[in-house]
Amino acid sequence: MRICRKKTKTKISRFEFDIGNKEGQPRHFRCPTIDQKGDRAMNTRIKKNSRSWAKRSAKIEICIDKATFDIPLRTKSEANCFEPWPVRHRRHSEQKRLVGTFLNPHRGLFRLPCRVVLTRFAPHELDVFDNLPASFKYIVDAICAIITGNYIAGRADGDKRISISCDQVKSLEYGIRIEISW
Repeated sequence: MRICRKKTKTKISRFEFDIGNKEGQPRHFRCPTIDQKGDRAMNTRIKKNSRSWAKRSAKIEICIDKATFDIPLRTKSEANCFEPWPVRHRRHSEQKRLVGTFLNPHRGLFRLPCRVVLTRFAPHELDVFDNLPASFKYIVDAICAIITGNYIAGRADGDKRISISCDQVKSLEYGIRIEISW
């Protein structure tokens, strides 16, 4: 247990254990959290992991030679980002997962050669030459892997038959638009 020198309360995490009843059958109990002073917090709320995509809806338009996907995803510049590696890894995995969720059901439609236009919607704009392409880095990897079917890291986005361009638009809500035309 870590002791804080600040005036904040440190919580001990929840733990689980089994106790047998009169018939000898084990029962499963979950203990409440105990703060540093020792009194039990019986009505402690557990913080749920809220995902951004669950709050807003997505939009998909598929035509004969074009597909447009509006995904509620927040992008961040990877060039100016100084965060611990687990935070970055979680964000990269979430970006790849969301792109895969929307594009995988339609992967049979995409043909090579194709053009991919990525548009970022956000209240503040990023630098066009450095930060905007860096914010789409893992999204581009996921899109190219789905289009080519080559899921080896670093190989799919190097395909010469896929051309990629980036754009940004000021908006009140965060999101991206993926336009694939073949």
